[in-house]
Amino acid sequence: MDFPKGSEWRRWDLHLHTPLSEDYLNSAVTDEDLVSQWEKQNIACVAVTDHHVIGVERIRNLQALADGRTTVFPVSNCERMSSGKSTFI
Repeated sequence: MDFPKGSEWRRWDLHLHTPLSEDYLNSAVTDEDLVSQWEKQNIACVAVTDHHVIGVERIRNLQALADGRTTVFPVSNCERMSSGKSTFI
């Protein structure tokens, strides 16, 4: 991305799941669908936070499809049980 004006507001989504998360509601969603939605919503950066996994192949594909228009960070959303309560780390 090229930002000639320097500092400016951009839209980021730092908690995004894909069909790799076991509780994702629509497993038919493709990587192309995701990238298309980011572009429609003018999202500059996403953090893919699938549950308990970093889907390396999917991340690389999303990065290639976004082609610099959206930055894609790999993150893992891990959950542990403590005293009967879920804690996300």
